[in-house]
Amino acid sequence: MKKLFWGLLGLAYALVGCKSKPAFTYLEGQAQGTTFRIVYADSRDFSKAIDSLFRAIDHSMSLWDSTSIISRFNRNSSGTIADAHFEKVFNKSQEVAKLTEGAFDITVGPLVKAWGFSYKKGLPLPTPSQVDSLLQWVGYQNVSIENSVLVKKNPAIEIDFNAIAQGYTVDVMAEFLKAHGINDYLVEIGGEVRAEGYNEKGQIWQIGIDKPTEKEEAERPLQTIVSLNGKSLATSGSYRKFVVREGKKYSHAIDPKTGSPITHNLLSISVIADDCMTADAFATAFLVMGLEKAKTIAKQQRLELYGIYATPEGKLQTFATAHFFSTSPPN
Repeated sequence: MKKLFWGLLGLAYALVGCKSKPAFTYLEGQAQGTTFRIVYADSRDFSKAIDSLFRAIDHSMSLWDSTSIISRFNRNSSGTIADAHFEKVFNKSQEVAKLTEGAFDITVGPLVKAWGFSYKKGLPLPTPSQVDSLLQWVGYQNVSIENSVLVKKNPAIEIDFNAIAQGYTVDVMAEFLKAHGINDYLVEIGGEVRAEGYNEKGQIWQIGIDKPTEKEEAERPLQTIVSLNGKSLATSGSYRKFVVREGKKYSHAIDPKTGSPITHNLLSISVIADDCMTADAFATAFLVMGLEKAKTIAKQQRLELYGIYATPEGKLQTFATAHFFSTSPPN
């Protein structure tokens, strides 16, 4: 599961080429419980501004910040007010929840914890009665924003933006760069990516998609590579994030309808969309739904997807929509 907390340890430096080419700056470090990499065609150092953006987003949506808006809402602090960051992510979450018939649900967090993901790891598996008890508080329809005030139908309800907030953060960073006149950039946070224009070699940005493997290898093998220009890519997978109890693996992807981990054969799903927040949310929903249902929603929403799944014999197979490898807009 993705974690949201600030811890920027960035390094900024510029690689200056010949006079006809702009300098490229690289910002790399740790934030939101993962790594980030921001590359852009400009010699200006925006590390302090990027730092501030990470802080602002975490103060809005980080479960690891006890003073954040989301933490106060989950503690039932009265009159919790949503800021602009929170409201944008909340509205997109509710939109995707409706479009996927609840496969994406920001209220599923307590079930994720109960199954051993998030903070309380190593706990015994929840019993069916415990799952049923938690399910009564799961449902995106049970939370709302009314005149900027966060509202929930029962004090036991909690929300969690882990499945969408990193995609949103990517968009915030990308829009910041564009606002400063930068048209060649790549923003990557925890594997969620948005890219536009060209890299330092004058080529369209090339993004690798990991081959499903349970091993945390120093150099992860790639399943495929996709060109990205003016688009965003997000991937959700169940092949590395799981718990093992009594010799059986349980995926981190929890179906909000059943309250239990998914059991289908989809191992990884990558989604290309105009913005990374949308790609991130749908990638999560599609992993829960399975490939066949994902295909239907992707067609309806004009999203491109790439799925990796296992046959009954354990052989890897792939599926890609018609334009997954040709989504870049014309120059």
